[in-house]
Amino acid sequence: MAERQDHEKEYIFRNVQLFKNDTLGTGSYGAVCKAKCDQLLCAAKLLYPVLFQMTAPDHGKEHRHPFRRFETECAFLSRINHPNIVQYLGTYRDPDTNAPVLLMELMDESLTHFLESSPGDIPYHIQVNLSYDIAQALAFLHSNGIIHRDLSSNNVLLIAGTRAKVTDFGMSKFRDINVTRLATMTTCPGTPAFMSPEALKQPPVYTEKLDNFSFGVLLVQTTTRQFPDPTDPFETRELVDPRFPTQAIQANVSVPEVKRRQAHISLIEPTYPLVLIARHCLKDRDVERPSSQQLCQALNSLKWTARYQKSSQQDLHQILREKDEQLQTSKQNITKKEEKLQENQQLITEKDIQLQTNQETITQNNEQIHTKDIEIGQLTTRLNQSTQENRILQQDKATIQHEAEARERQLRKLNQELQSSEEKTAALQQVIDQRDREVTELRQTLASKSEEIHDLPIRMDQVALQEEQATLMKSGTTKSLPDVPVVIRYGSSSAVIRDKAYFNSYGNKTIYEFSNNQWHELPRCPNKYFTIVSVDYMLTTVGGASVTQLYSNKLYSYINNRWVEHFPPIPTGRWGPGAVYANNIFVVAGGQCDSKNLNKVEVLNTAYMQWSIVSSLPVPNDRPATTICGDYVYIHPRTIDTQDKYSVYKCSLSQLTESQPSSAIWEKISPLPVSKSSFVTINEHMLAVGGEDSNRDDTKNIYQHNETSWIVISQLSTPRSVCLTAALPGNKLMVVGGDDTYKKCEIATFV
Repeated sequence: MAERQDHEKEYIFRNVQLFKNDTLGTGSYGAVCKAKCDQLLCAAKLLYPVLFQMTAPDHGKEHRHPFRRFETECAFLSRINHPNIVQYLGTYRDPDTNAPVLLMELMDESLTHFLESSPGDIPYHIQVNLSYDIAQALAFLHSNGIIHRDLSSNNVLLIAGTRAKVTDFGMSKFRDINVTRLATMTTCPGTPAFMSPEALKQPPVYTEKLDNFSFGVLLVQTTTRQFPDPTDPFETRELVDPRFPTQAIQANVSVPEVKRRQAHISLIEPTYPLVLIARHCLKDRDVERPSSQQLCQALNSLKWTARYQKSSQQDLHQILREKDEQLQTSKQNITKKEEKLQENQQLITEKDIQLQTNQETITQNNEQIHTKDIEIGQLTTRLNQSTQENRILQQDKATIQHEAEARERQLRKLNQELQSSEEKTAALQQVIDQRDREVTELRQTLASKSEEIHDLPIRMDQVALQEEQATLMKSGTTKSLPDVPVVIRYGSSSAVIRDKAYFNSYGNKTIYEFSNNQWHELPRCPNKYFTIVSVDYMLTTVGGASVTQLYSNKLYSYINNRWVEHFPPIPTGRWGPGAVYANNIFVVAGGQCDSKNLNKVEVLNTAYMQWSIVSSLPVPNDRPATTICGDYVYIHPRTIDTQDKYSVYKCSLSQLTESQPSSAIWEKISPLPVSKSSFVTINEHMLAVGGEDSNRDDTKNIYQHNETSWIVISQLSTPRSVCLTAALPGNKLMVVGGDDTYKKCEIATFV
């Protein structure tokens, strides 16, 4: 909040905006930019922050300290108020640097820029008006005992090229009004080209007539549009030596100020009114210069001359001509707009006709649809009648079938009675035959038992295989998906939140979301080389590298469409670690730090937001494949070229939260048939997707771990290794990228 207090009013701005990129001007100490105080556009003067650390070089030269100049300017502006002095609005603290900012009214341009950018001579009445405004400001300052000390065309600002105001009071001084001459002033600052002879002396001795001299320089600059460039203040002459009249000596003689500036003064006619006033102001002795009040009277009298009136009328005529031209241009634009309006009206009429035609077509189509609905209703009625008739026929068929079954039962009963009598006749023969068969069967049974004992291990293996295959998942449909917008290969990672899948490319700050069969780009992450994981339905990045950290330990979560540090940083910064989460347990394993692969495992309990270092991996590894299946964390090293490249290790979540730093708790399970595979868990089944076989060829196989072995349960459409996987709802497996298949995506459904 910026505020100003004076004897009459207090201004309070509740909202201040600095537009630092919209610079109005720069200097050796700072810059002026645009600002907005509530709804008011204004100018803001800012010093370079480094200058606030400076100290005054020596006593009596405080004006060389930019901060002292800034304080002086604020103090002067807060105490003065005049229509020809730039209005002070208040001070403000820059929230970025905590440095003070001076707020002033916004002007159009400086007198320097106005003179340099004008295509021709400045009209006479404009020269008089601008000079009169500057003289009015000086008269006000001098009447209040203030000497500006740095009056130049850079410190005169204009509005619309017709009104002038004085600014930059960093060099100003108060003097005792009762003292006509300041004999002991400190070193006089200012712009040398505008300074009077007495201000250039050491020590300087000057009064407010210093500003009147600078005003004379401004008059010459205004009429010639040339920035002042005086010659050397001294010239070498031969003078008679007073001690030896017959001899001459070389001496440096002061050059009168009018002569020093004669190159510019000679460009103007000698009788030009403003030049006559300027010559009086440029007197070498300050007592010979006119006062600021006399300057105001002289300039005001020029406004009643015929020359001034003629210039003013010519300018007015020029303005009227320009207004007429603008009016004609406006009329032409209006005519063009009316013609365009008529064209648009014609198009609207045509569209209305087309719309009416379309409406009639829609009405006809509705009538046809209504006719079809009636026909469909009639067909439905006939279908219902046919269904009723079929139901009656089915009932009749069932009755006939029942009667046929009853007669068949009677026939069977008669046949049984006939057979009973025949069986009694042959009973004795059957007993004899039965005895023979029993003896034969006993011998066959003995031989069969011997064979069963011999084949028992084979049958047990077959039963175990059948039971094992009964637990395997069965693949269903497989289809291709739209290609991912970025290359996905070794070191990338994926995560799933509900029905949305997220993927990132290793070394890229952008994460892509796959939903509704489309790819969407999320805002760029603060880091790169990170791993992504879903933690309590929050997309979270782990580790990586940033501008300030080569190996970052930060975790950023995507909340309300922006990346924030929601979790405490991991103890060890790293690139590309394995990361999984379940039941308030966040596990970070492996990765790379200081160009070395890590075996560190660190666990965050999200309920207490506390990290702990737990049992290390048996082997160091960068970018391992990880998943959680049941109560176990599974890790597959993928950067090892030894026999361990087929290894898979598991550890229960409870052991990770209770153990000491040791690899003893990691259990090595049956090795994978391939290396560089990717892990995913679907419906409590752990799958290994793709990989590289012993011939270093990529494979299409999808493996399921079944306690003691890996079984192939399905295949991908394309061979892949180090690909990304995502388990979507409905037992769906999404596979993205990999070596040699950087952007290809597909999805498989399991039953």
